Amino acid sequence: MDWGKPKTSTCPRRDPERAARRFRLEQPVELGLKSERSLVNWIGNDVVDLEHSSLHGKLESRRFLKRVFTKSEQAIIARAGEPDIELWCLWACKESAFKAFSKILPTPPAFIHSAFEVSWTRMIQEERSCIRVGNVAYEGLSVSVSVDLSEAVLHAFAWTGHPNNAIQGAPPAELYHDVARLDEPGTPWSAPYPELLEQLTSEEQAGVHSRESAAARIGVKASIAKTFNVAQDHLQVLRPRRPTGRSHPLLILGGKPSGIDISISHHGCWIGWAFLETDNDRRE
Repeated sequence: MDWGKPKTSTCPRRDPERAARRFRLEQPVELGLKSERSLVNWIGNDVVDLEHSSLHGKLESRRFLKRVFTKSEQAIIARAGEPDIELWCLWACKESAFKAFSKILPTPPAFIHSAFEVSWTRMIQEERSCIRVGNVAYEGLSVSVSVDLSEAVLHAFAWTGHPNNAIQGAPPAELYHDVARLDEPGTPWSAPYPELLEQLTSEEQAGVHSRESAAARIGVKASIAKTFNVAQDHLQVLRPRRPTGRSHPLLILGGKPSGIDISISHHGCWIGWAFLETDNDRRE
């Protein structure tokens, strides 16, 4: 596949004033795990640093290809004009879909990469970018996915249950996603690890395992605060403990569930995030 000229922004067109009006501190929507038939929106995202040394040699490893990809996906990689990028594009979609499936299923699925099969349905060619849209199937269920290339990084994201799914698989207009360099000058996430931890509450720190992990949390909070015109210190990204381990990251606003689903990721020198307002306020 010819990915074209790298893009410089992954952000959809938004009306910040309209978004701020819709987002109310005093009327949060509670988040909760729903069944696969729920109309609540859930998302996942993944970032792949295409210059990271851990990626080298995977295309030539038949064992790796057989373990991670189905025969159909291996054929897609073999036919691709840029097989290296195609390989990691499929990988990132599987990772994103796993995160989304983990939110909609009663028990998070075992992450066996080859059990999640990617199929492409559409290519969106823009002035400075090329975006692939498709689906990831897992045990009779399916989520929509999209992946794009920006500079030397792939950013994939998955979503489920959105009404826009029927419109040629296009990503929901309300889904915000972005990537950033970990050491981008002047950003709140570029500080040394100890300083990043100081920007997080003790509850947030309990779910942090690295500098990159802390940076991704700070990045998504800064982005949400700007988008919805709320104070960043009112936001927390928590991973509460559950019988099966820590939950997926939850966005808390003013001490209560926010009504926004989030997904954060990091790889190499990149961090990424996605967030989407849920449109269903039913309680469990």
